[in-house]
Amino acid sequence: MIVTVRDPNILSNLDPKVITNYLKARGWMRESHIPEKESVWVNSTNDQGYDEYDITLPLNPQTRSYALRMAEILDTLEKVEERSQLDILSDLITTIPNTSIQGIVTKLSQPNNITVIGFVVGKPELINIKLNQEDYQIATTAYNERLPITCTGDLIKDKNIFLLVNHHSFTLYVINTEHVAA
Repeated sequence: MIVTVRDPNILSNLDPKVITNYLKARGWMRESHIPEKESVWVNSTNDQGYDEYDITLPLNPQTRSYALRMAEILDTLEKVEERSQLDILSDLITTIPNTSIQGIVTKLSQPNNITVIGFVVGKPELINIKLNQEDYQIATTAYNERLPITCTGDLIKDKNIFLLVNHHSFTLYVINTEHVAA
């Protein structure tokens, strides 16, 4: 299955510095650079220089076409690396503001910290959340009874660890059973 990422909320929050480091680590060479505007990167897939690919990386997330350019970058990286856009995106993502997470509480720890397994850009990931006492009680119930939870907040990836901060609406996830066939 080929998945093309087009969510402007996710694409517009990709950090050009993270993408620059990603490209450098994978052998891309910077061909040109206009500070605060863009840089152009090239990659040849073999020693003879055939199948040369280029990426124009906007350096200012406020650029009007930023999300569209990020989608183009993912498309190029998918071809070069022969990996799915979701796999590549999971390496590049550092922040998704105001996102909803659904998952299962896998760990409770004091003071009021939990770990949830939930999906981030289509992949299961462990997400750490620090809760207030009231929400921690809900999390304890969810953990003990193996019930799913839902929560909205700002998802941040720091050193390959996901954190949900500025969260709100922490609740047990209610499954709508009205439309389930009997």
